Amino acid sequence: NMLADKDVEVAHLEKLYAQRVEAIIQIGCRVDDLVTDPAYAAQVNRVAKTIPFIASGKLDGTDCYSVRIDHAQSMRLVVDHLVSLGHRDIALFGGERRVQSTFEKYQQYIYLLGAHGLEFRADYVLEGNYADSGGYECMNRLLLHRYRPTAVIAINDYSAVGAMRAAFERGISIPGDISIVSFDNTFLSEAVIPKLTTVDYDYPEFGKILIETAIRATGASKPPKQQFVSPHLVLRDSCAAFGG
Repeated sequence: NMLADKDVEVAHLEKLYAQRVEAIIQIGCRVDDLVTDPAYAAQVNRVAKTIPFIASGKLDGTDCYSVRIDHAQSMRLVVDHLVSLGHRDIALFGGERRVQSTFEKYQQYIYLLGAHGLEFRADYVLEGNYADSGGYECMNRLLLHRYRPTAVIAINDYSAVGAMRAAFERGISIPGDISIVSFDNTFLSEAVIPKLTTVDYDYPEFGKILIETAIRATGASKPPKQQFVSPHLVLRDSCAAFGG
């Protein structure tokens, strides 16, 4: 229950504020929202007046520190790689655009298609969930398309695994018939066949920057208000040259 989760989140924030902790790091939940809840922003600002508040995303209208993954750069890595392999019909599926990281990826996907001179097709862009079931459903819809894409971008590794299962059931070869690339570089990326080409976010470095930001924020040497963690593309076996 999302509402219940957010109620718990508010209660935890109030508890930490009452305990007068030295700093607060928030990972996920409200900081993943595309549109920040004004009431929560006001609550964070009340806390941030006396306790440094570090978010792993963005909270509009707040005076907090932000350490974020560069999701636009993540999509650039993926699209540039597929275009370099000769792909021109590239689909994107999975995730909900009310989530900031997903919205940024979708925006960048549209921009990059134009930058590469590729046609944007609304029917190549499918929202779904973040689980393998969503990837399975989206891939089945794309495979029924009259003009099937030659490459697909899955919103995460779980979606990609579901998509691969859908392709396998229909006798579609990956990467022989369709290339697939995803995000997160989870354990799944090396557990499936073919192994997934995916974007790695360097979570150990991400965590290190969050902690260092919290420590600096409590001292005299204040950190930047906004910092980005740079992703990199891990090349494996799920992408091939178009026609190759």
